[in-house]
Amino acid sequence: MASLPQAGPDQAFQEHVADGRLWLQYCDDCGEAVFMPRILCPHCSSLSLQWRPASGRGTIHTLTVLHKRSKPGEPEKQNHAIILVDLDEGPRLMSHMPGTAPEEIRIGMRVRARIEGEDGARAVVFDPEEDAR
Repeated sequence: MASLPQAGPDQAFQEHVADGRLWLQYCDDCGEAVFMPRILCPHCSSLSLQWRPASGRGTIHTLTVLHKRSKPGEPEKQNHAIILVDLDEGPRLMSHMPGTAPEEIRIGMRVRARIEGEDGARAVVFDPEEDAR
């Protein structure tokens, strides 16, 4: 009987998020944390990558604010920011900060990750570290 193929790194990452956990790959050879999930270390080309929990703590590297337009007769849509976060472990993630007004977000702000959403639609989002839940 043929065995089922192993889950790829992207699927493994999504399974961790679906379980409410932020995990990163780490290279056994050079020790670097890796994101986006992959099969080969981008730092030393090793194939020896293992999953480990991440702290979820980081610093906002940059942000951009998306200005949404409402159609006539619709309620005014809220602007929101897309952020790039440098995790303390090294990798950079793109996400957003639900519940935080774009004008309250600043480069250099300390943030903490959390998993938001319902089954089948969970995502890594960030909160200001002082507000982390």
